[in-house]
Amino acid sequence: MKHTSSLSHLVGVISAQGVDGDEEKPEDPRPERKLSYPSQEWGIQLDKITAAIEAEEFDSAKEMLDRQLERTRRWTDRELAIFHQRYLDLALLTFDYELALEQAEKVLEYREDISYNTEERVLWTVGTIYTRDDFEGQDFEKALDYLQQNLDLKLDWEETSDDYAFIGAIYNFLNDFYKVEEWMLRATAKAIEEGKKVKSTWWEQLWQAYRVLADELMDSPTERDSYLQKALNLSQFLVLSEIEEKEFWTKMASDYAKIAAVATESNEDAGPVGLEAYYTIEAAYHFGLYEEAGEYKNVFSVLRVQGVENRAAMVYKEGLDLEIVERNFDNLFEYGEALYYSTDLERAAEVYEQAVDYKEDATVLQTLTNLHLLLDNFEECISFADRALNATEGELGDETDQARIKYDKGVCQFYNDDLDESETTMEELREEIGNDSDHDVLERLWNSAGQYLDLIKAERKRIQYKKDVDEAWREYEESKKRS
Repeated sequence: MKHTSSLSHLVGVISAQGVDGDEEKPEDPRPERKLSYPSQEWGIQLDKITAAIEAEEFDSAKEMLDRQLERTRRWTDRELAIFHQRYLDLALLTFDYELALEQAEKVLEYREDISYNTEERVLWTVGTIYTRDDFEGQDFEKALDYLQQNLDLKLDWEETSDDYAFIGAIYNFLNDFYKVEEWMLRATAKAIEEGKKVKSTWWEQLWQAYRVLADELMDSPTERDSYLQKALNLSQFLVLSEIEEKEFWTKMASDYAKIAAVATESNEDAGPVGLEAYYTIEAAYHFGLYEEAGEYKNVFSVLRVQGVENRAAMVYKEGLDLEIVERNFDNLFEYGEALYYSTDLERAAEVYEQAVDYKEDATVLQTLTNLHLLLDNFEECISFADRALNATEGELGDETDQARIKYDKGVCQFYNDDLDESETTMEELREEIGNDSDHDVLERLWNSAGQYLDLIKAERKRIQYKKDVDEAWREYEESKKRS
């Protein structure tokens, strides 16, 4: 499972401390903490430390903090706690996470001498440190413990959607997808309550949780189907909410395909299912969401699976015309094949001819031979038959393919009035096959070639008879003129 470098980035969390507003808030039900006022001398020392940190004189700031913290009798517990808090800030700025955790624990030793807001912020900071990829002591369980402490301490009305989403993201790392579902649902509901747009990463984690749980519940059909339906409901909602986000269309197609696959496994006698997945992919194409060759080819494949070769061919043509799909042998071959099966034979022949300009492929040349025979393009048929028989690339299926090509060539020669050439081709074919072949296809071709040889003889007689008749008529006309 791929994740971003930090959970804070994953859920877009900057702070989960909430934003102070001007509206009147309910009374804080927590026990009041009697916080002492710091001394003026302490304030002077803190200002010096703060100035050094702001000037990025970190070593000097650290020396001053160490010196002040050694004077434990000089400062009150509150003053010491704030020094440790400033040390925590310094450690975070220098990416010294071990030092940051050490100072955070020192701050928490003075819980009764710091504000609830400060304690919340420290708990949150510790929790986030334990999730960092660049911290060797990364520990998601500890992170959850501190973040839960943060929530327990917070006032209910100060909890935020970011708080919930961050915890949900941690459970995602821990592969506890029931918890992911619980916390991401809380996060999305809270965001809506806050009047914020729900972050797409939250929806994606929730959708992923549904799909993973469905896979884990394959032996419990009722629960499995429930989670598949939840995933589909969510992907449908996301498509309707952000119709131009193709990733959501992909999710919806995946949900339809998974539901169809499960239905087929459950009932092998069921009729065709899963067309919704194909329709979804095609719809995304018609919305103009696809811009990559792989996406166009996927739509093309989906349409061919449905048997709508003409629509598949239109997609491929657009991809080629827009230069999204590369014009090469393989792509032109697939495009030509779709045209062929859509019965647009003339266009199929044109595209196949473009394909063999890139590669002298025997199989495609054989197809072109047959296509031009069907289209009564006999000269082209003969030409492509010769190229197929001498092709240097690709392989014909078996000995019957060679025989078919030669037979088609002979037929085209016959209808192109090349009787001598046709006779030679058919005689060679029969000689190559032999009259004792036990292969049904070869035997039929041997017989058919013989029938064409008979036709050639009959055609020659017809031509000779016509010549004789024409000559007799010419002589008759001339005799009439002489008389």
